[in-house]
Amino acid sequence: MDVDPQLVRAVQRGERGAMDELIRATYQDVYSLCRRLLGDPSDAADATQEVYVRVVRSVLGFRGESSFGTWLHRVTVNVCMTALRARGDIRARGQSAGRAEMDVEIADTAADPASRAETADLAARTARALGELPEDAREVVVLRDVQGLSTKEAAQVLGISEGAVKVRLHRAHARLRELVGA
Repeated sequence: MDVDPQLVRAVQRGERGAMDELIRATYQDVYSLCRRLLGDPSDAADATQEVYVRVVRSVLGFRGESSFGTWLHRVTVNVCMTALRARGDIRARGQSAGRAEMDVEIADTAADPASRAETADLAARTARALGELPEDAREVVVLRDVQGLSTKEAAQVLGISEGAVKVRLHRAHARLRELVGA
């Protein structure tokens, strides 16, 4: 999430329309991250709203020690993790966090229908497997592999060391390979 630092300062100064502009500039990224972490579109919409409630309440305290995008990622992940914990023991109820159909875009590079079908099947199995991961593993996979954050950025967002990100990602990838059967 790239956010113009001037826009953040305008929000902090209370300039008219600045918060609306900030929300418009970041909404899709925040919603997409919530959707990937929570799985359910309705839960993601609720979490996105909660993210912006927290941003409005806390933006004055943002000191710029990291980029605003990193700070916003951290707020978003925290809101989503709180939502997952509020669900209780989801697996005990026969559900799994994040198992709802995920938005998986498949590049239309395969020429023949059989190759496209195989790719679509793999994407669906991968999305289901991602939902089976524990939340700490899922969040590191989403941040690194889906959102494209660097190891350093993911560590900042999660509040853990870069080494811990690497270990979690390695273990999550191994588990995904088992679940997908690839």
